[in-house]
Amino acid sequence: MSTEVLTQTLTAGQKAVFGAGTMFLVIAAPVGSLNITAFQIGNSNKNRVFTGVPAGFKFTADDPLDGFDKLEVVSASGQTIQLAVGNDDVSYSNSVTVANTVITQDAPAGTLVDQTSPVACPNSAATAVVPANLSRRRVTLTLDPAATAVVYARAHSGTNNLFPLQPGSPAEFKGTYAIDVQNNTGGSVNVYVAEET
Repeated sequence: MSTEVLTQTLTAGQKAVFGAGTMFLVIAAPVGSLNITAFQIGNSNKNRVFTGVPAGFKFTADDPLDGFDKLEVVSASGQTIQLAVGNDDVSYSNSVTVANTVITQDAPAGTLVDQTSPVACPNSAATAVVPANLSRRRVTLTLDPAATAVVYARAHSGTNNLFPLQPGSPAEFKGTYAIDVQNNTGGSVNVYVAEET
């Protein structure tokens, strides 16, 4: 008795052939479903056809004599698939349960973007201060220490004041989203931006 986890990269419409067994489990088919035919050589009455099966689909023969001699797998789209094929009744889980303490470490940023000047935020307006950046690790906004009142960070094009920015106190944001600043101080203020990628 044995079971193997097999990986195959398929182009659209390409057929992959896997070996014999009494069980198969589709572990991964990230792009789309598969069409699988389980052949029993010399007994076409026991051939089985599985159409449009997704990842997580499992077949187990009721009896070892009802197994298959080969599997033919076809994908309508190009993708890398993974199947468990064999004679053992197995299952697969890609989740993990941790019973004790886990130590996580924030990976350091590789670049500090050099900003040539602060962003001027006129009074009674929301100003786009930071554009969205998918490679950003974090961004720190600092309201000019000479400002006389608090301004507020908002979601881009948002209407709610989410985070107060105090004069001279940095506020760190860990996200790739865009940020606006709403200024109601009575005068224009500068916001300094330190972006890390």
